[in-house]
Parts: sequence; C-alpha cells; structure tokens
Amino acid sequence: MSSDPGAPIQRRHGTTTTAKEWVEQITTVNQINLQQKIIGFLLKAYGGLLAATMLIFFLQGFKVAGFTLDAALLKWLGGATIGEIAGLLTLTFSAVFKQRKDSV
Repeated sequence: MSSDPGAPIQRRHGTTTTAKEWVEQITTVNQINLQQKIIGFLLKAYGGLLAATMLIFFLQGFKVAGFTLDAALLKWLGGATIGEIAGLLTLTFSAVFKQRKDSV
C-alpha cells in the first residue's frame, strides 16, 4: 500500500478510490450519525422539559394536593420554557445543519 493519499485503493466491490476520498466518505457518514444522535437527544430533552412545565401548570390549575405557586412565578416559568425551547432549537439546528462554503 502506498503512503500517497492520492493513490487509488482497491475496494471489495471492485471500484477504486483514493485514500482522501475514502476518509471524506467515512467522515461524512460519521458526521451524519452524530447529528442524528444530537438532534434525537435534544428533542427528547426539550420534550421532557416541556412536559415537566405542563405538569406544573396542570398541578396548579387543579390544585392537586394543595399545590400552589405564585402567579408571577408561573408566568416566568412559561415564558422561560418557551424562550428556552425556541432559542435552543434554533441554535441547535443552525449549528448542526449549517451550509459550508467550500472554495472551488
């Protein structure tokens, strides 16, 4: 095997590719898998946060077991939840799926 990154590599199914192309393909596949894991985790985390906030509002609304919170705290909690989810999702999607500007 040659140490030249431009040297062709024989692949199992009969095609040849250079080492550089092979590394780019593997890197792309790994990056896509990582993006899927990041998005899946964050969507589950944001969903859990939203569910917890809705549970607090439910408990407050029906006064379950004497559960009471200050109205100002509930307004702050609702606004913070909406802002957190919208802001973090925007940052996440823009960072993960940004378009690269490759010079040709």
